[in-house]
Amino acid sequence: MITLDHPWRAAGQREVFRHLLDAMARPGSRHDLSPWAGGSALLAVLACLVDAHTTLHDRDGLLSELDASRLGAGRADAGVARFILARGARVPGDLAPDRGTLLQPERGATVVLAVDYLDGGAPLHLRGPGIDGSATMAPRGLDPAWITARAGWCAHPLGVDYILVDAGRVTCIPRTTAVEA
Repeated sequence: MITLDHPWRAAGQREVFRHLLDAMARPGSRHDLSPWAGGSALLAVLACLVDAHTTLHDRDGLLSELDASRLGAGRADAGVARFILARGARVPGDLAPDRGTLLQPERGATVVLAVDYLDGGAPLHLRGPGIDGSATMAPRGLDPAWITARAGWCAHPLGVDYILVDAGRVTCIPRTTAVEA
């Protein structure tokens, strides 16, 4: 019998998914995934969202071959991948994720950004659905170019969702959220 460790256990993946749903519903809120992450919130997030029916673009080679194999996602170019994994400290450059279409806006990519910490960086001010007035977050290790690029990628109903993760926590910026530095 093979015993899987965190974050590969189904019960842990359900808990991580619940936290992700709450983080999407309340943009900028921070959620501790460490009880289910096995030391990597990034891997825990991917393990509950990505499977053999999705595509992944690992721009910066953040996944080991073993973990990529366990996820089972097809590898794809950034322009068609459902999920894009990148290091937040690195400039997005000419990255052009799928923004969806007017008939299928849900096809917009989810960009998972690995950051140093979800606190201690330059403040970002968030407004929109799920936020009472405004919210502030300050991820450290997020190049400001990601926020600039996101502004160009998101035009309702098209756009991309951001999931930011540090070692043990996660926060989300859905495509419907306005972000100002």
